[in-house]
Amino acid sequence: MFEKVKGLKGLLYRKVVESTENKEEVALPGFSIKKTSMLVEFPDTKDVTKVNITYPLMEPFTYINIKWNPESKEIQYVVLEPKLSSEEKETLKKISEGLIELVEVELTAMKESSKAIEYLKKNISKVVKEYNIKLTQNQYVKIMYYIYRNFIGFNEIEAFLQDPNIEDISCDGVDTPIYIIHRKYGSLKSNVSFENLDDLREFIIKLAERCGRYVSYAEPILAGTMPDGSRVSATLAGDVATRGPTFTLRKFGEKPFSPIEQIEIGTTNSEALAYYWYLLEHGSSMLIVGGVATGKTSFLNSLCMFIPPEAKIVSIEDTRELRIPHEHWIPGLARVGFGIPMPTGEKYGEVTLFDLLRESFRQNPDYVIVGEVRGKETYVMFQGMSSGHPCISTFHAGSIDSVVKRLTTPPIELSPTLLESLNVITIMIHAREKSKSARRIKEIVEVDSVDPKTEEVKTNTIFRWNPVTDVLEKVGESTVMKKLVASRGGTFEEAKLEVERRKKILDWFQAKGIKDFIEVTEMINLYYKEPKKLLEMMGERPVELKVPEKIEKRPETRKSRVSILDLLGFKFISEK
Repeated sequence: MFEKVKGLKGLLYRKVVESTENKEEVALPGFSIKKTSMLVEFPDTKDVTKVNITYPLMEPFTYINIKWNPESKEIQYVVLEPKLSSEEKETLKKISEGLIELVEVELTAMKESSKAIEYLKKNISKVVKEYNIKLTQNQYVKIMYYIYRNFIGFNEIEAFLQDPNIEDISCDGVDTPIYIIHRKYGSLKSNVSFENLDDLREFIIKLAERCGRYVSYAEPILAGTMPDGSRVSATLAGDVATRGPTFTLRKFGEKPFSPIEQIEIGTTNSEALAYYWYLLEHGSSMLIVGGVATGKTSFLNSLCMFIPPEAKIVSIEDTRELRIPHEHWIPGLARVGFGIPMPTGEKYGEVTLFDLLRESFRQNPDYVIVGEVRGKETYVMFQGMSSGHPCISTFHAGSIDSVVKRLTTPPIELSPTLLESLNVITIMIHAREKSKSARRIKEIVEVDSVDPKTEEVKTNTIFRWNPVTDVLEKVGESTVMKKLVASRGGTFEEAKLEVERRKKILDWFQAKGIKDFIEVTEMINLYYKEPKKLLEMMGERPVELKVPEKIEKRPETRKSRVSILDLLGFKFISEK
């Protein structure tokens, strides 16, 4: 439960560390954890009362049992951990207090879990010897698990964080069950809770430390990002959250969804992605719109893989969520201020999205990506679009009409004519009728023009989701593509053939199982550099393909990385 030593070293430290250099250590049994985090294939069960699934997370200590609870008449998420007797709990507490004095480094700073475990074992051996604690092998292994969980992991919720099937973790206060959002079964009540107010307060402070943020009774609201990219929102003071401290943790996987994975989970299809690919390559600006937890940021991450490899990207966020697989990428992160707010309302040292976005256009980026726009920074982004900088962002709204109204009314209050610089609006929804975790693209709409007299925004719908068949259907022709062809040369038919070719490429990726985001990005980059080579790999007849004028062929510099191309027998030519 403790992150690091605080205050002066105590008596135990002086006795053990300063005066026992030559003493023998206590020989303790081995300890290891096998993390088996994996996406489980959950069976489709029409009768929910028959649900009873068990799978491992951290063998041999932690297992998950999802089952129907006949008493509460609901499916429950049960964390199975080793049980400690009252005597073992006292021993755990005593050893933990001793470790607080002995641990001299930030355990989370150790990148390898094995090194952190070895460091803990070494210090536990000293504590056990000094206190003359007698432990059986079984007792030691159980206590070591809880020390690992509390010192290196995240205490009571460590199992939730290790389960890739969980999307959201929510604690509503002291002595209340923690609820989770499961990708298959939706909202589930767990058997885990924080029973002690002090423990919950210390845990909120621990979350803040891991996020690199500060939380106190004076500033009781925490908003931050965990090292793994998960988003944290928490409150500390009881007068702000009357049932006690609370937290909500939105999980993000270590790897973003690739375009192929977006196809497999039903969010979109290859035809729509080929359309996005063509528009992004040619510098179109896009807005991904939807309600809370509709998959906007995940889809934005996937679209970034279509950006040409040599393009300069600047991203702006207030919480770190984007993972863009490009070397030429400058990630910007807003910073909270310090002390008492100034008369302007901002705090000293605060760096806002507005500040970062305004500065980003001075860096001459090829693409500007904003995690989410909601205030005055929106005006800066649309001014950048108007000046020829392609921008991509997410926005909270439920329909095209609500997008236009939110953008043109306070507090954003854009001039309607600025909306002409936006090319595509994607509407996303959480389709709970299909699955409790299903995200779908509802509509893909192009902004055609804005009437300067009536300020009416004319749009053109290209794709629309059919809820009956659960298919994203093409319902119109792209006017944005026609404008791109008119400005760059060529014909609209050639552009349509190119989109069709890219659809075939994406279908081939899916058929070959090429879906990891690094693999997919490498193959997309190969198409930018050597399109004929990729088509030959697919078995397509070589055709005359022109590399776009703005893309220069560059030699591959990542010589050491083993890629999917190597596995398929194709290697880049080394630089001389």
